[in-house]
Amino acid sequence: MKWSFTKSRIFMKCPRKWYYSEIVASPTAKDSLRREAYLLKQLQSLHAWRGNLVDTVIEKLIVPGIKSKNLPSEDGVIAFSMDLMDRQLKFGKERKYRCRNKVKIGDEYCALYDVEYNGGLDEKSLQGAKEDVILSLRNLMRSDFLKEIMKNSSYIIAQRSINFHFENINVSCTPDLLVFFPDNPPLIADWKVHTFANADYWLQLGVYAVALSRIEPHKDFPKGIESQLKNPTTFRLMEYQLIKNEQREYSISSEDIADIEDYIFLSSTQMNNLLGGKNFKELDIDKFQTARFSEICCGCQFRKLCWRRNWYEPY
Repeated sequence: MKWSFTKSRIFMKCPRKWYYSEIVASPTAKDSLRREAYLLKQLQSLHAWRGNLVDTVIEKLIVPGIKSKNLPSEDGVIAFSMDLMDRQLKFGKERKYRCRNKVKIGDEYCALYDVEYNGGLDEKSLQGAKEDVILSLRNLMRSDFLKEIMKNSSYIIAQRSINFHFENINVSCTPDLLVFFPDNPPLIADWKVHTFANADYWLQLGVYAVALSRIEPHKDFPKGIESQLKNPTTFRLMEYQLIKNEQREYSISSEDIADIEDYIFLSSTQMNNLLGGKNFKELDIDKFQTARFSEICCGCQFRKLCWRRNWYEPY
């Protein structure tokens, strides 16, 4: 079983949603239920979509500019983001996600919850999302943070998957940004396109730090970086609230690392206990509890499957 922080939070809120997302959903299965679950898994709320779009712009345009010491202009970044947004909206509104392969489509791929369930997007909310994307990227482009890493970093990596084994658990993480320095410990940054803080963000960054300290350096990591990766208590952990242009830095202690390991162990144990070593065909859906709060159900991608138990073919 593959464990991640995001999957653990889904499981905590609704084990049934985790079941559909991680056990039922399959891009290759011939079973129509499993295929439908996979398609529904791709659906994003408008808020989640705007955040992922910002992630993509940073990964595809801004980070390569930093690495080449040729940062794009602010106007160029905004134009790139609006073009990407228009292409994704066209793809999503036409519901092409139901007939096109996600891997082959690439950055244009978009599947939106409101299109699937509510018949379309609210134009006022969509305009607000566009404004949030523009504000977030302008704040980042004007920040001292970019100037710092352009001047002082030796290597940066965006959206890199890092994996390690812990107590027979495959832990998977994808930090928004890893920044390495010649003489200082690494920085792990996580972008947030929200106007509110969340206590979970510290824990998420802590999991990333533990993961980075446990892996073998990747081939493209700077040479001699091994010594800097050994002690996660020295890492800089940054949550960057892009809309508010606020940076919050955290650190973790040895006691925090023990708590993080306990969290991973307990969370994964709960998941494994429900699975009981069984595969999809052997599992009983009724063993997976539904959410306790109705608002979680109303915004869930899998509600058409969960609410209609005799579902057997795609809509």
